[in-house]
Amino acid sequence: QAELYAKAEALLRRSKGLAGKQVLASGGVTLDILAHAAEADGQRLELAPKELAILRLLLESRGQVLRREELLLRLWGWDYEGSDRVVDSHVKKLRQALGPQACHIKTVFKTGYKWEE
Repeated sequence: QAELYAKAEALLRRSKGLAGKQVLASGGVTLDILAHAAEADGQRLELAPKELAILRLLLESRGQVLRREELLLRLWGWDYEGSDRVVDSHVKKLRQALGPQACHIKTVFKTGYKWEE
């Protein structure tokens, strides 16, 4: 039942985002949710779908810590059986793509990540 509750909660959180803003921006980073496009300092970024999804979650949750487990649940699903380090790998690629704007992604030791403006 806990897994079902977590899935329902995740779906509700996602549906709230659909009625909200369609463009998220912070610092020099802009994410157009509908176009699945991101820019850093005016330059278009080439990001994989998971990297775009992580960026979206970070921007939507500015200042809040997103735990690795939460990112895994929301992006890979409750039945994912791999390592939680897959999140670290995608965050690393996202940071590389963001260049100087990567300074906004803060690692919270042994917990996860957060976006700071």
